[in-house]
Amino acid sequence: MAGKKERKRDTRIFRFRPLYVVLAFLLAFFVMAGVYLSQQTKLSSIQEEKAELQKELDALTVEEERLERMLEYMQTTEYLLQYAREKLGYVFPDDIRFYEDPSLAITPTPSPTPQVYTGGPAPEVIMPESVFATNAPVTPTPVPSAEPEETPILIG
Repeated sequence: MAGKKERKRDTRIFRFRPLYVVLAFLLAFFVMAGVYLSQQTKLSSIQEEKAELQKELDALTVEEERLERMLEYMQTTEYLLQYAREKLGYVFPDDIRFYEDPSLAITPTPSPTPQVYTGGPAPEVIMPESVFATNAPVTPTPVPSAEPEETPILIG
């Protein structure tokens, strides 16, 4: 009889009880649910990062296109003329120059002896040929005459 009791004990050790099976399935379910939720959180953060990077890519693409257009424009004669006028202060003979800073403006001062323009040759401006690709002559801004204007005086 001692041998039969040992066999019964041996079979009980390897026997699955329904409670342990249910607990094992519940444990596996909660582990899988945790893994699923962590993966969803990670996926949503990756999608947000992708959207931000896409916005940055779009902005950089627009900036690249703008710079390419600017490079094309810089190769034109129109740009060279604009640059020479704005940055270097060149003007054409028929242009009127306006000064933003009043201290830079040339104001006529009356002199005791009026200076008369004799009609001699105007001074020439020497510039590199690379500045202008056109044949239009460029002369410096004409200086206003030193003669004061006569204004009528009203007495009365």
